[in-house]
Amino acid sequence: MARRNRRYSARAAIRVSVVLSFLFLPSSAQAQLHWDASAQVGVMKRALTARPEGGPDAEFGPSVQLTAHVALIPLVRVGAYVGHDVSPMGGQTSARDVTQAGVRVKLLSPWPRGAWRAWVFAGFGYAGIYARSTTATRALISASPGTPPVDTEVTVQGAGGGYFDVPFGLGASYKFRRPWELSAELGVRTGFGHRGSAYVAPGPEVRRAGQAEGNALPSGKDSLAIGLTVGVLVDL
Repeated sequence: MARRNRRYSARAAIRVSVVLSFLFLPSSAQAQLHWDASAQVGVMKRALTARPEGGPDAEFGPSVQLTAHVALIPLVRVGAYVGHDVSPMGGQTSARDVTQAGVRVKLLSPWPRGAWRAWVFAGFGYAGIYARSTTATRALISASPGTPPVDTEVTVQGAGGGYFDVPFGLGASYKFRRPWELSAELGVRTGFGHRGSAYVAPGPEVRRAGQAEGNALPSGKDSLAIGLTVGVLVDL
């Protein structure tokens, strides 16, 4: 009888252990949740399409980017990004401020191992732009018939707009002290669906002495950009 009771006790203990393991499994999985966040600064070069004849292209400008991801499975992470860059223009055209935000996927490479890591990323979001107002010289047509255009100093008003933003590229990091890492990303951005007076005719309004004098042609569309950023990354 004593042996039988010991057997029953052992079986009961095993059953309780199994039940408890299932009960505590979700807590263990949650404890193993991985996430990362980074802050980076760098430089961006935008290439404008549909520029007016003789119009300047965008030049190199500073950029900043914040990202954050959570792990779906060990090598796949999903998250969000937000960034801003200043896009200088040549000639008398004012600089443009571009802010973008959206979602992105990060695929980690199984190699290299150890302190070094590498990944590729892709995303989708929306970018808003503001072309700053500026004072410039424009050839204005006189109201008198037969009178040639006269170079006149005018104010080109600020103009806004937006487009769909598609970033993709590759990155790498070096873990120098857990959980801190030095990180860098080389990315390409493509854009489509441009709208607003910064992109679509008639373009920004032109004023002289406070009076409207027509519109300036848009500077072009942000269809392609390439950027390099470096910064710090926290991985937990």
